[in-house]
Amino acid sequence: MLQHLHAVQLDSISVLARAHQLTLATRIPNATTSDVDAALNTATTAAAFVYPAHALSLVPLADWPLWAFRRRHTRTRPQYPDPRHRAAITDRIRAEGPLPLRALNTDQPSNGWNWGSTKTALEFMVWAGDLACTRYAAGQRLFDLPERCIPHPLLGDDLDDDTCLTRLLEHAAKTLGVGTADDFADYLRIRPATAARLLPDTALTPVAVQGWSSAWAHPSALARPEAARREPVFLGPFDNLIWHRPRVQRLFGFTQVFEAYKPAARREHGYYVCPLLADGRLIARADLSSTPSGLTVRRASFEAHAGPNALAQFTVACHAMAATTGTSRITIAADAADPLATTALRNSLG
Repeated sequence: MLQHLHAVQLDSISVLARAHQLTLATRIPNATTSDVDAALNTATTAAAFVYPAHALSLVPLADWPLWAFRRRHTRTRPQYPDPRHRAAITDRIRAEGPLPLRALNTDQPSNGWNWGSTKTALEFMVWAGDLACTRYAAGQRLFDLPERCIPHPLLGDDLDDDTCLTRLLEHAAKTLGVGTADDFADYLRIRPATAARLLPDTALTPVAVQGWSSAWAHPSALARPEAARREPVFLGPFDNLIWHRPRVQRLFGFTQVFEAYKPAARREHGYYVCPLLADGRLIARADLSSTPSGLTVRRASFEAHAGPNALAQFTVACHAMAATTGTSRITIAADAADPLATTALRNSLG
């Protein structure tokens, strides 16, 4: 699945599960978030490295050479640490082995918005390829030397920028199937103008999509039969399908929002809101959380186009998410929706 998606976004919020756990587990039949952790953390050979491919993401090891363009660019940025600072960090890791931030940190504790000098240096060294992260310990990334954790044939920055980007655009298109230059650019976090310039050099095919100004499709998307129908499923809020909001609106007529960082009083749909995908449409959303006592639906709402089967589809997706997060108990909050809808949800879920 990592090889198919090429990037799986990471996030620290864990009220339901970690972002990457949801993205992977909901795509693999009968998988749980625990299965995902086991596959990523107990294998003899690491499956992925952490890199800012699309935000901070898990990226399959085989893609290391293709991010040479970003590693080179990082070394020109003013935040890139000076040689003396870099040497001090790499010398310590070389001598002591892979280390987490807390072992290397010489600053006051930092958070995701206010980085100290050590965290800044480490992040930019990862982005530049001076360090690599392929393992975790106690929930913390371990910073290591690339030559110790990236297979030797993959090391090096031999590919020029356009070659890297052309291949990555093909990867993004194979994952998305069809898209615009802006869609593919967002997937890779590159400039749309760069994507538009390079798309004619890829193996992609220009196609016409009603209502779109221009589009490109991967040959595999045009050749493969229609996908088999799948059961309704809640998507994690960092799922690849809903990364790019203009694309979500274009495809589904659905306005994707993420409100966790808003004050509670300003949230329309809730804290950790998961869209419901059913029969190829996004028809509802639910603010979900998981604790040892079970899955809780804290808030629920349905789109105007949800259709007559929406309640049954919502119920199926709830049971699937409960199983994914390792439980069978589902609770509907008293104020999840209006009284009639809340009662209907409780009755449907049994």
